[in-house]
Amino acid sequence: MGTARVTARQVAEAAQVSQATVSYVLNNKSLTRIPEETRRRVLKAARELNYTPSAAARALRLGRSDIVLIVLPDWPLGYAMSGFVDGLTAQLEQLNLQPVIRRLKQGTPVGELWKAIMPAAVLLLDDVGRDERTSIESAGVFVAQGLLWDEEHTGNPLLARGSLVGSLQVEHLAAQGHRRIGFLAPRAEHDRLFRRLRIEGAEAACLDLGLDRPQVESTDLTPDGVAAALRGWLDVPAAERVTAVCVYSDDYALALMSVMRDFGLSAPRDLAVIGADNIPLAPFAGPPLTTIDHNQAVLVTHLARVIVAGIEGDTPPDTPALHPTLIVRQSA
Repeated sequence: MGTARVTARQVAEAAQVSQATVSYVLNNKSLTRIPEETRRRVLKAARELNYTPSAAARALRLGRSDIVLIVLPDWPLGYAMSGFVDGLTAQLEQLNLQPVIRRLKQGTPVGELWKAIMPAAVLLLDDVGRDERTSIESAGVFVAQGLLWDEEHTGNPLLARGSLVGSLQVEHLAAQGHRRIGFLAPRAEHDRLFRRLRIEGAEAACLDLGLDRPQVESTDLTPDGVAAALRGWLDVPAAERVTAVCVYSDDYALALMSVMRDFGLSAPRDLAVIGADNIPLAPFAGPPLTTIDHNQAVLVTHLARVIVAGIEGDTPPDTPALHPTLIVRQSA
């Protein structure tokens, strides 16, 4: 048999206080005046007894769960996505919410995830369909759209931000005098959403600037794949060769510059290279990588506030400016 769970009553008895006092201290009720010596005594008793508050009891007390289910699509957890998840979970925990992360495999109904834990809120990072969202909301669970998605995929600030990445890349390269631009994209199916958005942003910027559409090469993140993409830009008459490349992510940009060295080429002399994500290794590339920073802290803070407002039934906060930032280094 397992060890019996320590209760708040036992903590109260050990600290020689009431259960209400234990609740006030452990739930950090700042509006309730508790003598500091009493607070220390309660915390000491809870620590010595290895007391863990009951999630079920807390839900009964609050009249709701404090769990936020973060539903991750079947996307690769690269630096940008991992940083987003880490930042959001930290923000939610600071707001006394309990984030739970689940991956949504293709073809799996989201109901199989949220019904098992009955959270206070569900954060969706991909479009699961209006019926699924309605089902969640009808159970009294707040639904936050991490991509601020709508049915028509228009008027969407976060999706528009994906297009801005490609636009910023092209605008910077054009400002450096480049007129023939390439785009290196991942081939993987799970990257298709942001790949499309960034390419569309690059194409729109080229159109606005009177340039030809970017010459897109898609590849897997392998030495042979990246080398084949590079040959696609080089194996043309010199007058038609691209002189700069927008790259889907910094990972692919670092791979491209490595393969360029194998070809005896360097950036930006032979081919200017600009990435996206501003990963920690970008400044250490040879040469340091010009890239796009997504300013994720603004998005994370906004989503945390949206979730809290939704749970409390308050008016959601206005969507802040979600503009990525160009980080200029030596590669372009």
